[in-house]
Amino acid sequence: MIRHVIRSHADPKARRPMPLMLQYILTALGVPVLIWAAWSTARLARANRKGTAGIHIAAYVLLSREELDPTRGGPPEPEVADAVRAVRAGDWRPGAALLAAAGQDWDLRWHRLSALASAAAQDERWLSDWRAERPDDPDAAAVYAEALLYRAWDARGEGWAKDTPAERMTRFQQMLPASLHAAQAAATLAPDDPSPWVTMVTAARGLALPHEEFRRLWGELTARAPHHFYGHLSALQYWCAKWCGSDRLANRFAQEAAASAPPQSLLSVLPLEAAFERALQGPGPVPLAGRHTRSELDAVRAALAAAPAGDPRAPLVRHRLAAALTLAGKGSEALDHFRLLEPFVGAEPWTYHPNPVAAYDRARALAILRSGKRAVAAGQPVGRR
Repeated sequence: MIRHVIRSHADPKARRPMPLMLQYILTALGVPVLIWAAWSTARLARANRKGTAGIHIAAYVLLSREELDPTRGGPPEPEVADAVRAVRAGDWRPGAALLAAAGQDWDLRWHRLSALASAAAQDERWLSDWRAERPDDPDAAAVYAEALLYRAWDARGEGWAKDTPAERMTRFQQMLPASLHAAQAAATLAPDDPSPWVTMVTAARGLALPHEEFRRLWGELTARAPHHFYGHLSALQYWCAKWCGSDRLANRFAQEAAASAPPQSLLSVLPLEAAFERALQGPGPVPLAGRHTRSELDAVRAALAAAPAGDPRAPLVRHRLAAALTLAGKGSEALDHFRLLEPFVGAEPWTYHPNPVAAYDRARALAILRSGKRAVAAGQPVGRR
């Protein structure tokens, strides 16, 4: 058997040269492909380096870089903005009324609670007045617990753990238990409210609590709100490799949560989030990273289409979908989402970059190149494309 193999390789017929005409044909076909590949690669590299500089961005009904707002991920809600202005001016009552009006819409309640907690983390005098006048108010207690968590995270900073100074990490660890204990007190005042448990879940991540303890907290949260959008986003972070889990655990959590959610739920974005986090562990580009199946993209499309107008969760999901579509080469569809998002670009995945506007702008440029339409140079009349 061995000799047969050796003879077959030594057979001169097996080394007969390729016919000259076939070589000419393959060369004729291959050279244009190589030229196209080199040209396409150069265009993508330029877009990744310079963004939309030199592109007539208005021709695509997009805003200039100077008009983009990195301070927000979506449009402000007038009622939330009014309440935040009032509390910052010292009147806590509009904030209390805003939170009470959310009722048992737990996601809406959390969105509003977070806005109030962010304001209290900067200046808590109005919250102190609220708590003094209504010491057993569960809403005030929940805002206080989350405000303590905001302060702890502000002390840490938003960077990677390896880039965070030791003194900041020490301060972070020292401040987190106060938030956890305050959330436990708030939960006692409102046994049915999942909001304090969201705070506890996030604090558990910062404290790197063991998996068993985290699962206990998570069980309490989901017993009150099985599909809490913001709670799931926080829990996914806990299970990521950069915090307390692994790529496998994060992906399993995301897939199971998305599969068990109601039809057209915005929790369908979780597998996209997990894929992005998994890609961050490697050498891939940021913030366009991760690979997604067609069914995952379809699920997020359907969820966004079904989301009510003004849903504050929708922009967070749309930012992620726009990035995923760009990465998947679906430039035209990605541009549709970019148009709906602008001017607000202060959301993930762009905020993983030191300059969110630049990251977002590079993604738009890639979407334009992958849209199948010739990019219009700045200064070129739109009608002559």
